[in-house]
Amino acid sequence: MSPARVVFTTEMSVFLGGKEVRAQYFGRGHTNGDAIIYFPALRTIHTGDMMAGSTPLIDYTGGGSVIEWTKTLDEALKLDFDTVIPGHGPVTTKAGLQTYRNNIEKLRTRASGLIHEGKSQEEVGKVMAAEFGWGPNSMQAQWSLPGIMKELR
Repeated sequence: MSPARVVFTTEMSVFLGGKEVRAQYFGRGHTNGDAIIYFPALRTIHTGDMMAGSTPLIDYTGGGSVIEWTKTLDEALKLDFDTVIPGHGPVTTKAGLQTYRNNIEKLRTRASGLIHEGKSQEEVGKVMAAEFGWGPNSMQAQWSLPGIMKELR
């Protein structure tokens, strides 16, 4: 893997075919390095893995955070757009991204409650499987669950 040729801290713009394309960093979520790509003229954003599938995958080794994820999406939701291209899954709308964000908040609240009740990682994992569709050998169970247990204590 080679280093990135273009880097930025919070925002950068380029023009492709005469149209502005903005890369914006709003904070942690899937990792600590996810950018939202905004196409203002097309009223479209590309979220990368900040929206992927039906449930989040928090990459704690990459600096991800279930606590910060919703705050980061709140900032992205302030942009003027209609269409969302997720990192995985079908193209959706701003309302679809809002629903995804709200589901992350529900997941975080549910996991936090279980952790504060003293539930084990295995017990929390069973609830995540039943209520949020996490498979027992899924990446969420392997990557996200151990980090959630630590982050939400």
